[in-house]
Amino acid sequence: MREALFTIHSRPDGSLIAENAAMGLVVCAMDRESLQEEARDALIRAVGPAHISYRVRLQPIPGNNNRHAALTSTIRCSKPMITSTQAWMET
Repeated sequence: MREALFTIHSRPDGSLIAENAAMGLVVCAMDRESLQEEARDALIRAVGPAHISYRVRLQPIPGNNNRHAALTSTIRCSKPMITSTQAWMET
């Protein structure tokens, strides 16, 4: 079984953003359980029927992650959001 690793970035407003850089996926949710579901949905959209061979894993990043600070500051998470990294960087 393959693994789709999403790294979690928390924001000051309490929302969570998870990114899978290898597949170019970014998801957003207000809690970890919803984030797991959004990550699974994004994976299904990205790989289609092959998603059954993947396990989604969320990995928190300890401390401040300044590399993503500017990127995550533009995302609003009032509702679940799924996007690709490319589209996210263009906004």
